[in-house]
Amino acid sequence: MARRLTPEVRRSEILRRTREMIATQGAEGLSLRSVARWCGMSAPGLLHHFSSLQVLLEEVLAARDAEELAAFEAAMPADATLRQWTDTVVRVSMTRAAENRNFDALETRALADPEHPAHDYFARRYGLRPFPATVALAERDYPRNPAAVVELLGTVVDGLRLRWLRSDEVPDYAADWERIRDTLFAGFEQYR
Repeated sequence: MARRLTPEVRRSEILRRTREMIATQGAEGLSLRSVARWCGMSAPGLLHHFSSLQVLLEEVLAARDAEELAAFEAAMPADATLRQWTDTVVRVSMTRAAENRNFDALETRALADPEHPAHDYFARRYGLRPFPATVALAERDYPRNPAAVVELLGTVVDGLRLRWLRSDEVPDYAADWERIRDTLFAGFEQYR
């Protein structure tokens, strides 16, 4: 016998299960039908709660982004420097490296395909990419040109994410970050 859930509980369960599906299996073959199967329901049943795969993915991604930012902020030391903030982001990201890799792959696919149901979400988010703490700390720590610091940091992080996607194994975020961090931050000294 199927479980009877309130619409709110069912929606929450669908969001949770969709995120779980992407986190554990990746986004290859992602469709309304595959998500519905993963959630133990029919595609029309899923459409009763979310009008499209795009709407569902946007809610999953927005909730995940908010949760991730909260985790970074909760782990950040008081009066952190930009360097400490970036180290914190890497350390927290390592706690779910496989999930991050699968969501990075989803982002890459979506940005490359304007017809992908998550394309618009990632295209909008890309323009807003720097975390507010990154911008605030860059302004405080590197007042001569905080915008250059944020841009360079974002470029390096995007490059690392692409490199990690190309790897056959789940990445060691901390080891890769530690190899380049000192050089990167030494270059930022000109902006103090």
